[in-house]
Amino acid sequence: MSETVQTVSIVDAVYNAIRDRVLSGELGPSEVLVEQKTAELYGVARPTAKAAIDRLVHQGLLSRTANKSARVPALTARDVRDIYFTRTAIESTVVALLAESHRPLPSADAALAAFERAAATGVTREVVDADIAFHQSLVDAVGSPRMRRMYASIIGEAHLCMVLKQTHHLHSPEELASEHRAIYEAILAGAADPARDRLIAHLDSSARAIEEHIRRNG
Repeated sequence: MSETVQTVSIVDAVYNAIRDRVLSGELGPSEVLVEQKTAELYGVARPTAKAAIDRLVHQGLLSRTANKSARVPALTARDVRDIYFTRTAIESTVVALLAESHRPLPSADAALAAFERAAATGVTREVVDADIAFHQSLVDAVGSPRMRRMYASIIGEAHLCMVLKQTHHLHSPEELASEHRAIYEAILAGAADPARDRLIAHLDSSARAIEEHIRRNG
């Protein structure tokens, strides 16, 4: 039996390497990525490093102002509140629409199962990736390209919030898995209002915990 190996470009490889370092917390808030030094670190040409960094900036995992090097965003409490405000506006609509549609959600089902497995291991990176995958699967299930693009514009910063939440143990993975299961079951039951209410409570709890942590340690 043969297995298919996915080939990635050099830009993809550098992008993945930097992304892993950001999401693992190895590159912390405000850490600067200079294009030339990044190119030297990975043994690639500077345009390759720039392309990888540009992609991460576009996704919100890095930030950059004019004529400055990219850096890992140092999110403020206000940033977190706005990120979760925007997530709530999009995702509360999503879960209500899915509950009303009564459609099967195989991707969400698989993502939830992966989340529960990750919660059992407690490995931060696995928990964060599975958390993102579950929420992304719900947005994708609506089938709106424009909503998907809107969500993509904030998911990078949301990812950073989740890393902070898990790295500092602000919520247990088991607690989060239980909240995700409750949201999913309300959707499957066709209960739009409970699904929306559970989603809002879940996001609000996360936002409050992260904001409080930032204020205490800022």
